[in-house]
Amino acid sequence: MSLFGIGTKKVSSELTLGDKTVQVPKLTPVKWKELFEVVDRLPHLFFTVLSTNGQDDFAATLVAAINLAMDEVVKVVAVLSGLDKDYVQENVGTDEIVEFLIAVVEKNRLQSVAKNLRSLLPKTAK
Repeated sequence: MSLFGIGTKKVSSELTLGDKTVQVPKLTPVKWKELFEVVDRLPHLFFTVLSTNGQDDFAATLVAAINLAMDEVVKVVAVLSGLDKDYVQENVGTDEIVEFLIAVVEKNRLQSVAKNLRSLLPKTAK
């Protein structure tokens, strides 16, 4: 056990997706490049949903975005897990997808990475 409980959480190195066991990957520059090659709509969808006006427009846009985003999420999981996209789409539960993505975030300390990257950006004057 470490001081103040920091670093005591153990991230699983293997998870089950469908009936296959996969490794939780380390995100190397090569793996990031593969991810960016398959993720093209997610950033746009995120901003579209946030910029919609009105309750009805928001709900309709959100439903459409979720439908489109699921294809992107399946591609991301396929790249990260090494599984075929069709296998992920047909055999992997949403709960397994979420658990896998959380494990990837935790293993690669992406919250800390994002915070550190933000600190590199220039401060804007007010």
